Amino acid sequence: MNTIVFEKVEFPLVNRESAVFQVLKSFLSSYPLRQDGTTTAPRPHICYAPQMYGSGKSAFGQQFQKLLSINKENLLQYLKTFVCLPGFGKGENVGERALHALLNETLYVALNLPNVLRGTRFEDTLVEWISKEALAEFPNGADLLSQVLSYVGSPKEWFQKLLQVTKKRYLYLFIDEIGALEGDKFTMFKDLMVTQRGNRVHNVYCSFFGVLSKILRQPFVICVLAGRSDVVVTSQRDAYTSPVVLSFLRLDPFSDATVKYFIQNTTYDNEPILKVLFPSHPEGHDWFFKQVYDYTGGIPYYVVHVLNELGSMCERWNSFCDLSEDQMKEKIEKIAPKSSLLVAPSRMTPKSMIVFSSMLLASIFEFRIPMRETLFGGLGTGSHSEYVLDIANYLGFYYVSCPRNEQDEASRIPVEDSDETFFKLVFPKIVLKEIQSRYWNFPPFRFICSLFSSISRLDSPSSRGFKFEIIFTLILYVRWCFCSKLGELSILRHSFVEHISIESAKIIGSLKVDPIPNYVPAFSSPMSGIHSANEETYNVNAWKPFFEKYLSKDGIFVPIRQNSNGPDVLIRVTDMKNNSFLVIQGESSSEQTPMETKTTKERVYLIGIALKCFQLSSSGVGRSMIKAEVAKFLHPVASQLELEQNNLTAIQLIVSDKYAEEVSKQFRNNQNWILNSGVYYEDNNNNIVYSSINSEIQPQNIREEWLWIPPHCQVVVCSTTSLRTFLGRKASEDLERVFGDNPGWLEQLKPLYDLLSNSFVDLLGRIPYEEYERNSGRMERRSTLPSMDMNMMQVEETRREENVASSSMSSSFDWNTFLRERCGLSEEEFSVCYSKISRFGRISLSRMNEDSLLELGIRDPSIRTKLLMGITKEFN
Repeated sequence: MNTIVFEKVEFPLVNRESAVFQVLKSFLSSYPLRQDGTTTAPRPHICYAPQMYGSGKSAFGQQFQKLLSINKENLLQYLKTFVCLPGFGKGENVGERALHALLNETLYVALNLPNVLRGTRFEDTLVEWISKEALAEFPNGADLLSQVLSYVGSPKEWFQKLLQVTKKRYLYLFIDEIGALEGDKFTMFKDLMVTQRGNRVHNVYCSFFGVLSKILRQPFVICVLAGRSDVVVTSQRDAYTSPVVLSFLRLDPFSDATVKYFIQNTTYDNEPILKVLFPSHPEGHDWFFKQVYDYTGGIPYYVVHVLNELGSMCERWNSFCDLSEDQMKEKIEKIAPKSSLLVAPSRMTPKSMIVFSSMLLASIFEFRIPMRETLFGGLGTGSHSEYVLDIANYLGFYYVSCPRNEQDEASRIPVEDSDETFFKLVFPKIVLKEIQSRYWNFPPFRFICSLFSSISRLDSPSSRGFKFEIIFTLILYVRWCFCSKLGELSILRHSFVEHISIESAKIIGSLKVDPIPNYVPAFSSPMSGIHSANEETYNVNAWKPFFEKYLSKDGIFVPIRQNSNGPDVLIRVTDMKNNSFLVIQGESSSEQTPMETKTTKERVYLIGIALKCFQLSSSGVGRSMIKAEVAKFLHPVASQLELEQNNLTAIQLIVSDKYAEEVSKQFRNNQNWILNSGVYYEDNNNNIVYSSINSEIQPQNIREEWLWIPPHCQVVVCSTTSLRTFLGRKASEDLERVFGDNPGWLEQLKPLYDLLSNSFVDLLGRIPYEEYERNSGRMERRSTLPSMDMNMMQVEETRREENVASSSMSSSFDWNTFLRERCGLSEEEFSVCYSKISRFGRISLSRMNEDSLLELGIRDPSIRTKLLMGITKEFN
């Protein structure tokens, strides 16, 4: 078995068959062939892996020859389908001969850009570097190198000589860490300088692809690039000025099955890791494999990191072995990611937090995102398209490609675009756990983090009902955080609880931070047992143990399964006053007459919310549905929780965007319909007639009993007007679009982002957050996300490997001093320049010329002259 060693952990090389085939197909596309095997007008196709650190890019690129060998049988079947292949004309055994050449007649060269050789021209340096690496293993390498280097400056002759002296047919070139191109080391290469071409700035990546293409056009080169960089964007515009075609290399996180295989074949200090962790059960436990997968998201580096940390703990403490499921879960979730490999959003404003929160929610909802889907910019906006995957990559997300059969009939992608590649976003819990405290004062993020921690227990996260339930609860929670009284929530107006003050648990700035939502078991049908052993469901007859265990404190509670035989959302709230309101029983209406009575005990209110929104097959919520919901919640609660003795009041809240006419006519002045304790009848005219519980006189002309509401209970039917007020006008319109007639919109990130943005637009100016600090000593970024603005976010990158050295990790740059003192700008000139130029780092500044300043919108020639003189002073 092929293995890789990391510290004391030795783990298997996981087969990346689909990625291997991608590279091979890209290679074949580079060289259109004639029948004799010669190429016509080659155009280099490069496989590029821009994924986040730890996704296995370096391992794939460096171990590509071993991966070819692992897959040689399937590769042979594929190659046999070709009449001719690069380097092989039409003839017998073309497939066998090409596979033999790939395995035995190929020079395998891996370059790590931060280790670049010194030089003045990158083209010559790259040729020399490839030559040295290719010939290093040859006994007479020094002699061969002198022969090859004599052709530097002529890529065609050099490449022919390299293959000739080594007696090879192909060159495999893997270049890692291309993000280092923006570092100080590469400013020494004149052919990588920033220039102006036409109406756009020709950046270092454009120059890099131009140089690389000269090598890749030689027959025959297989090329793979890797490195985290948001500047080589999905649109590939940085490669447009060269003949290079980029192909996105899919290196998905490990599946749960792969994580299990990985752990089963991993050793710690030469002992099987499972034997180290579970001496009594060396085969391991399925729950352990699942715990590692859930916590790491299947990201290879984090899987290895968690196993290494667990092995180390066993080494230090013998009592660590053979832990139970709960004990092991607690230990795993205390493992933090190494700061040397942590990329996470930092210093984000509320606007950028909406973007980040939208993507987290999209990952929970299992959105299938087309590779070309954009979030900002594009046609008609005057700015470049900003692709979802580029933004996701920048914010620290990983992504997994979707199998074709997951693109169901509800997808919005038309048939002619069926070849579109789809991805799901992945954000490892191990990273989210590390960063969530920074933004805990941002309610949407706090809610989504709590949801994220429970996602492995949640049922049907991609279903329509679950999505609306979570979005509704998210809006409820955020509104809750800004309320002083529950009556400020229009969905609860005129109910028993509208006067109750919401006590704050903690104050951050001017923001009240409430407890995070809780995820609780759901209720099953009456035919089930009391409750299941693993507590996934409770029987409807088990409200007393459920209440005592899960509802002992105030808060918002969400069942972890859909189709619960109970409420979709639960709220418990306590009236902290020394008096409470009692409603004078009378005719049902939205008006109540409060009556003060002294109480010696705080009153607890339990609210069960039934969400009946956007049900495509529904003609609207009618009286029968209201009766069914009351039977599922109020009746069992009233009979089991002894409401009067325990000073409890139960409220059933019905929420819908559509009601039958028999219900909608009950909304007086568009207010909520309030039904208090008592018996409700239907009369001969189909009207509702109320009778109090204690009344001995039955109303006249009634046809049948419709609804019985127990004592100390209330039903609130939320009007559509109250619902729209609660959601907000824009958010309500967004929801109608997203959940309305086009269910395919449930798959798009842009509507979800708009929904959250419109839902929390009032938050953006009210939430305290860290002010953005430009060039704070962390990773600088070229602004490829203009709509998000550099003032919106910064990514904290603390990767400190010895071979990564760039001034993007250097001390902060003082733009005030540079512009005012170095360049001598007046205050007016400073105000013109600062917002346009300060988004860039010191490295980008060193490459600026008059054309690039003009491109940035600095039109005044005198200001440009001052800036160029200041740049000269700064770098000479």
